[in-house]
Amino acid sequence: MLQEHGLPATFYVSPEDREFAKPDLLTAQEVRDLGHDFEIGAHTLTHPRLPVISNEEAEKEIVGSKVALEQITGGTVSSFCYPYGSYTDVHVRLVRDAGYRYARTVARYEFRLDNPYEAGTSVQAYSHRLDPWRIAYFARFRPLKTLRYLEWDVLARDMFDRVMNRGGIYHLWGHSWEIDEHNDWERLADVFRYISAKPKVKYVTNGELGAHS
Repeated sequence: MLQEHGLPATFYVSPEDREFAKPDLLTAQEVRDLGHDFEIGAHTLTHPRLPVISNEEAEKEIVGSKVALEQITGGTVSSFCYPYGSYTDVHVRLVRDAGYRYARTVARYEFRLDNPYEAGTSVQAYSHRLDPWRIAYFARFRPLKTLRYLEWDVLARDMFDRVMNRGGIYHLWGHSWEIDEHNDWERLADVFRYISAKPKVKYVTNGELGAHS
């Protein structure tokens, strides 16, 4: 769908993710094939919560994932995503020292990039029903809009319009297994159609965003 709509993307890969059975992980060839058309970013080797492991283990996870993915893809891996969005200042330093130029969190409702090593996002392809305050704030406390924004695809389109009107960065992300679980592929396709092919928009990967920050 990304290719159909001409959208670049960054796929964050944890090559030895312990949360899934090995047959369910992408093979090295599948990662390599994906990297032909999209950016591959690092997501640690095994997807741990970084603050609950030692700094030495965290460094191995952060550096090791970069090395492993660069060996697989034959290219430079310049962007990173903190597993679960969980990190401390120590991990920010480790990511920077490892040679990454960009690191993404899971913070949402963000439309600018203040720190490329603690980058926020705008919207997730998932309906967060426990976000009433942030949804209401974005809706300027208008009740009907607040209710509509409980559906992530409605929120995603209106957030895109906000950036089109005011400028800034629009960052949509998601987990394929969640989209699959909620049967949201058509919703995602509708959002892709809505945000694609706008002449005044520069479409970039996260690595490209980090390179220009």
